[in-house]
Amino acid sequence: MCGMRPSAGQIARVADALVRRLVAADVVTLDAPEERVKARFVALLTKNFDDEEAIDNEALAEAEKLVRKGAPGVRREDLDLRKVEQLVKQRIAKARGFVL
Repeated sequence: MCGMRPSAGQIARVADALVRRLVAADVVTLDAPEERVKARFVALLTKNFDDEEAIDNEALAEAEKLVRKGAPGVRREDLDLRKVEQLVKQRIAKARGFVL
């Protein structure tokens, strides 16, 4: 599982810091108002956290099913839900082109 998701305020502060630092370091020149660029960063970061949460939820549900069903040659009580979940999460993320 992903752990604690950042709050909207934390995401906004990260977006603000990113824009300020990129502009200050002359890495980017803004063609749009700074507030609009920050809002776009907030939207992108929020979508990324939403996507990761969806992958987490799907991986957990699938891992629970797999552990309940068991694996050939492995006792169900020997299956570690967290390990199975992590492997399923990696597979789902790779299939979706999502970098964890």
